[in-house]
Amino acid sequence: MNRIICNLCLILTIAPVSVAWAEVCSFPSARVEFSELLAFEGVPGGGFLVGGRQGVLMESYYGSYSAATVVPVASATKLLSATRVLQAVERGEINLDTAVSSYLPEFTGDKGAMTTRQMFSHTAGYGDDTGATEISDMTLTLTEAVSQIACCRPLNSGYTVGGQFSYGGVSMHIAGRIVEVVENGDWQALWQQELGAPLGISSIDWQGLGPTQNYRIAGGARSNLKDYARLLHMLSNEGRGNGQRSLRASTIQTLWQDNVGNLPVAYAPPSIATPIRYSFGGWLYNDRPLEQAPLVHSLGAFGFFPWVDFERHIYGVFMIRSDTGVNNAMISAYESMLNSIKSEYDANACTPMHWDDEIYVDGFEMF
Repeated sequence: MNRIICNLCLILTIAPVSVAWAEVCSFPSARVEFSELLAFEGVPGGGFLVGGRQGVLMESYYGSYSAATVVPVASATKLLSATRVLQAVERGEINLDTAVSSYLPEFTGDKGAMTTRQMFSHTAGYGDDTGATEISDMTLTLTEAVSQIACCRPLNSGYTVGGQFSYGGVSMHIAGRIVEVVENGDWQALWQQELGAPLGISSIDWQGLGPTQNYRIAGGARSNLKDYARLLHMLSNEGRGNGQRSLRASTIQTLWQDNVGNLPVAYAPPSIATPIRYSFGGWLYNDRPLEQAPLVHSLGAFGFFPWVDFERHIYGVFMIRSDTGVNNAMISAYESMLNSIKSEYDANACTPMHWDDEIYVDGFEMF
């Protein structure tokens, strides 16, 4: 009873403390649901942003959260990392379907056959590995951690390279090290140099779980609301953001491809609905046919939920920091919020709060 009373009080008291709504699209239903969700979870605050190719449509902060609030994003890191890997692919430094042994010769035998595409789609032969010390030991460097994986961590029992889908972090750790090798640099520094600085991002790094050089490629980043949204804006705008091109539109379409298909699912988070569809560092929201431009999201274990609707060219972030496992209870609320946002966007000619960039449409400046 005390929790119920407390939650009711929070519904009344957690109100936006900094709000600037678009003139047309204020997304009232989603805002109400978000406030109720924060109250139900008993978290001190949150952030909520929706944008389109020309700029932010709505940005709001609740409770103790502000534009300066930085939170660990957990598995929302995967989309941040995937975007950086795709830059290396676009530049010809990595081939998505070349064996890891070509880049890291210490990977031999069956493990040596893993490809970057498989490593970033949870089909490489690892997975269900959140307790893997190689990715959680903060005293290691990324180089040392991946050397330990090469030396001493076999593929999961009964798994084969490319033979199943199993969600986890070990394989993405390996792919992050490939980027360091082919670009002769440090993962975190390279990310800031090649993505962060060009997009005007300053809060994103790989220290979300504590100080380390063992950058948790699949789950260690942190960000404020607007900085993560800057990356999503670039993805939704054919690869262009902050007045610069970070990726070709054709490269971004790698995120559209389902890499699971008919593979058996050995492990997936319970919050993800079947059928399981996973692209390259992100989930394909299974509300539309595969031949249609998708909605891609990268839900984090603490409740951080970034998404891009490539059909509508809109994007958004629901930002909270709660306990591990919170998504099992809140995923239905997020789905409802997404549906109401899409409905209002389809019904209105939304006006941005401010203009961030030129619109880049299919076929224009794609090289």
